[in-house]
Amino acid sequence: MSLVNYMAKTLKNSNTTMQKQTDMFLLFLLIATVFVFIKGMSYDLLNFDDNEYFDSYPEILNLSFESIKKYFSSYYVLMYQPLPILSFALTYSFVKLDPNAHHIINLGFHLFNIYLVYAFIGKLTDKPFVKQAVAFLFALHPLAVEPVIWISCRSSVMYVCFYLLGLISYLNYRQSDKTKILMLCGLWFILSLFSKVHAVTFPLTLLVLDFFHFKFGFNKKLSLEKIPFFLLSLVFGIIAIRNTETAKNIAFSSSAYSLIDYIFILFYELSWYLFKLFFPINISPIYVYPIKTEGILPLVYYASFIIVLGIAFLVYKFQKSKPYLLFGLVFFYVSLVFTFQILPSRLFIVADRYGYLANIGIFFILAQWFVEWKEGKINWLKDFSGKHYIPYIIGVAVLFLSFQQTSVWENNKTVANRIIETNPETSYLARAYGVKANYEKDILKNPEQALVDYEKAIELDSNDWVSPYQAGLLYQSLGDSTSAIRYFKLAIKAEKTSPMAFTDWGVLLSAQNQHSKALILADSALKRKPYFANALLLKAVSLLNLGNISDAQKNLNLCISKNPDFAPAYKNRGIVRLNNLNNKDGACSDFKKAAELGEPGMDQILKDYCN
Repeated sequence: MSLVNYMAKTLKNSNTTMQKQTDMFLLFLLIATVFVFIKGMSYDLLNFDDNEYFDSYPEILNLSFESIKKYFSSYYVLMYQPLPILSFALTYSFVKLDPNAHHIINLGFHLFNIYLVYAFIGKLTDKPFVKQAVAFLFALHPLAVEPVIWISCRSSVMYVCFYLLGLISYLNYRQSDKTKILMLCGLWFILSLFSKVHAVTFPLTLLVLDFFHFKFGFNKKLSLEKIPFFLLSLVFGIIAIRNTETAKNIAFSSSAYSLIDYIFILFYELSWYLFKLFFPINISPIYVYPIKTEGILPLVYYASFIIVLGIAFLVYKFQKSKPYLLFGLVFFYVSLVFTFQILPSRLFIVADRYGYLANIGIFFILAQWFVEWKEGKINWLKDFSGKHYIPYIIGVAVLFLSFQQTSVWENNKTVANRIIETNPETSYLARAYGVKANYEKDILKNPEQALVDYEKAIELDSNDWVSPYQAGLLYQSLGDSTSAIRYFKLAIKAEKTSPMAFTDWGVLLSAQNQHSKALILADSALKRKPYFANALLLKAVSLLNLGNISDAQKNLNLCISKNPDFAPAYKNRGIVRLNNLNNKDGACSDFKKAAELGEPGMDQILKDYCN
């Protein structure tokens, strides 16, 4: 065997061994990720957006061709996200609201994204440690907990999946220069856009790869091939801000802060994402906008300007000797640019999930820097003998913090508590207190604490009608009708267009035999929502007790025609038919229908009157 052949064989064997090592690392990483997140797979669906998808959008519960058309033509929880909505509908069609399945799908996307990050970084560098470190931090950093555990973040894990597939395709295109691969890149981009509008940054990221990785200068071919990508970004960006509720948020936030405020808010965002990445403590599901004191923002917002200047200075000083520094930072901020509240379209200022993709850029810098430090190319603590222990120490810390962070997402109370603990007392916290109160009332059976939390919610937001309404219902169940009526009145004052407080106030009066007053409240509710089932039922019961049997039956018939799945209406019409109209067959037909719809107590009624 010649020396050349021997060297070639040795190199081949070495590459095979290295490939096996990297494959084993990836397998270990995926297993470790499952271990960290596994306890979160049984966590509740939350009243922070999770429930809204399934309670407020009936088309998600009824998968059909017509429903799918609606997914692609509607906004859901203020966002255009047809593919995640389709995934919710598909999951619901098989497992209904089983939280395990919904969580597992999020985790499945995250595991695949880890593989994609591993492959993407592997195409940017031939250093095994770099792609291993970036994949590890992407997989297990505490900031990754939110997009994985929170079911509502399906859009984040999905758009990043297609985004990364697009970036990998683009790198393949740069190697082969084949148009069909560029077209595949475009297809992944479109799927990413249909998952979340944050994907509009994709063409900018392609330019980052061109200029800072491939070192391409400006040329006509690069410009022309990006035009379709930028046009798609423009179209989906317009779609995003055309949502009515988004426009309202922009108007509300713009009225609360000046242009100067928004400049410093932008500096705060620029520094916050970096700070949380290095110091992932006090992580919250929600970060509210700051409270101004005498027209002044908190000092940290002004200090952020100095931090950003410091970052810019470091980049300027080291970008020639450390080119990966500029690449990583630009990748980081370009990926975040659509989330910056230049147009304040959300009621929170920053979010952990927004860094899910962007953090790859900083992880890349850290991994490259460590390799150079270990190789003695960086003078800082050049002779420190414990360098090789640093990744293990960081790895253990990351695992511990992420494992702890998953507990925040266990249920509505744990999420609400974290939001309350980590934010100043603004009106948004009323929602957190209200959700916590519902959990105390419904799950923990602790009405005293629930009432305390409802009171706090009402104090924080006088426009919140849900908390006084829920407090009214709770007082009603406790037999305190005076307090119940007081809180129903507060709910009506906060929200004059809802029929619910009028109706339940009327039900309370009806139970006290004040049927004339109950009838007035039923009519008030029906003015706000003409065919509201509970209000039509209340009106029918009130009329019946006032001796107006004919109108009572008409309202029950109307209620059933407009709300065919409302079981109490069938039960009450059956009672009217049996007791007042001598129509036993009609009554039994109604009782059977009520039983089919799940109305409690119908088996005994059927046994007593319909055998």
